Amino acid sequence: MRALLFAGAALALQATSAPVMAQEAASAALPKPSFDLEDPARIASGKKRFNKTCAGYCHGAEGVGGRAPDFKGRTDLPPEAAFHTIFHGRRGSDIMPPWGEAFSTDQIWELVAYIKFLGTQ
Repeated sequence: MRALLFAGAALALQATSAPVMAQEAASAALPKPSFDLEDPARIASGKKRFNKTCAGYCHGAEGVGGRAPDFKGRTDLPPEAAFHTIFHGRRGSDIMPPWGEAFSTDQIWELVAYIKFLGTQ
């Protein structure tokens, strides 16, 4: 009986930790930014790109008021998750096109820098 309970607990732990481990592995596979995400010049570049490609229809001017989630004041978005979403896009009810083939890695990190900056506003 004791062995059966232990086996059940081990399976439950494995099942709940598998998604976390998969997410950690995906984050580890992402390229790291080659610059400081708080660099004002990189934030400005990200803002310019954001206003050209993200603001009009989806995220709104200054990251507020579009059809997609607001970024202004948002502090719960890890930079790696933002990079992953911009690079790969999103399917389902929250559709977002992938930008990984349109932008370089540094250009995506500049967008992330701007989004992170918006979170402080």
